[in-house]
Amino acid sequence: MKKLLTIILFSVFALNIFAQTDTTEVKILKKNIVTVVEDNDAVYVKVGNDRGVEIITDDWGDTTEIRMGRRTYKVIEGNNGTHVKVEKSVKEKHWGGSFNPHWAGLEVGMNMFENSNYSIYNGTEYEQFGEVFDLRSGKSLTWNLNFAEFAFKNKRKTFGVVTGMGISFNDYVFDLPVTMEKEDGYGMIVPVNISEENSSVKKSKLHVNYLTVPLILEVKTPLRMGSSNLYLAAGAIGSLYIGSHTKFKYYNGNKEKLKSNYHINQWKYDLTGRIGFGDFCVFANYSMTSLFKDGNGPEIHPLMIGISFPNI
Repeated sequence: MKKLLTIILFSVFALNIFAQTDTTEVKILKKNIVTVVEDNDAVYVKVGNDRGVEIITDDWGDTTEIRMGRRTYKVIEGNNGTHVKVEKSVKEKHWGGSFNPHWAGLEVGMNMFENSNYSIYNGTEYEQFGEVFDLRSGKSLTWNLNFAEFAFKNKRKTFGVVTGMGISFNDYVFDLPVTMEKEDGYGMIVPVNISEENSSVKKSKLHVNYLTVPLILEVKTPLRMGSSNLYLAAGAIGSLYIGSHTKFKYYNGNKEKLKSNYHINQWKYDLTGRIGFGDFCVFANYSMTSLFKDGNGPEIHPLMIGISFPNI
């Protein structure tokens, strides 16, 4: 059996043969095609890579094993003749595969103000307003356009550190009929009542734009739904302020839009947590930085809960 296998293999692949004491390799264009290994107990013949064909025969020729994929065919010669036994190995669950980050795409989120502190207005005429900049959360939406992503992944491609870039467009729609302005044109941010006798306020909002850069650890789990793995992600998103304005509109059609920086913090960073399957994700971002600069407005930390459609 050993001699027959050796003659057949060498007659077909006898190109660029490299031989050592116990190992014979048959190569074509520097690629190993066949490997024959002899030891004291058996002969191993391997065709192709680790997932190719493997033939093992013992030194007496009583048993020959032919492995093809997950199946092993054993040809056994015994006292009662020759018989073939087929065995099938348990399939290993390889959940590595490719790693596809989930930052680039379109996101939409609903905004809320958390941990608000209006003590800056204590002892002033604005104290009577209370938490004046409370939001209509259902109408206070953010649209994020994440246009670039990069991933630094591990060898098994089961997790990676993800970064990239995006633009964030944030609407904060006030619940009360107010807008905001700088006191005396330069001072701290103060509320302004914009109610009119002949028409009520339809909408009043603050709009803020940011350039965003994330640093997120994303983990691909073995849990699957169809062809997609469940992934978990957490990290931070740094944001650079690039512009803002206020806008209010009455039911009679009158409206006004005013551009200003409104003492918005130039830099902010959010903590983010994400969970998703494939091209759908649910996330929450909490700002660790106050919306306004310290001493120039109330301390307000935006919270956003939304959905993401990465890779669209």
